[in-house]
Amino acid sequence: MIEMLYSKTVKYAVLALAEIARRAPDGAVPTKVVAEEASVPYSLLAKILVRLKTDGLVAVLRGKNGGVRLARPSDEITIRDVVVALDGPGVFSDCPLHLSACACERECAFHPIWKPARDGVARFLETTTIQDVADAHEVLPPQETAPASSAFVAEGVGGPERVDRA
Repeated sequence: MIEMLYSKTVKYAVLALAEIARRAPDGAVPTKVVAEEASVPYSLLAKILVRLKTDGLVAVLRGKNGGVRLARPSDEITIRDVVVALDGPGVFSDCPLHLSACACERECAFHPIWKPARDGVARFLETTTIQDVADAHEVLPPQETAPASSAFVAEGVGGPERVDRA
């Protein structure tokens, strides 16, 4: 599947920020707790947090009561903010047909289809906040983890089925 909306790193960051918003909206959460609860590898989360701190989305507190906290209220941090911090602003001018950025100055054959879709995705990212994600996470069932065996679950037309890898 194409990472159309944003990278896996952004997905991890959004989950981690939502976890911080849920656990301590006005305080710090130990980084290891965030990593465990958001299912983000700790070493990757540490790297992500450095970049989020640089862009002013989180503050890292050292010491006994240290951890990571949101630098702004969770309802003021959008998914777009996280995408720009980690993937850069160029992701919004990406075109599925060309390797170069698309400024929509010249219309290609795909333009009438792609521009409205891209604009819709951009609106979603601009209007969905970390608080929205945290609230949605509260009502969602826990995510299932991958089976320990060499099998995985595939979603088929009739529902999930178990597929054994050879």
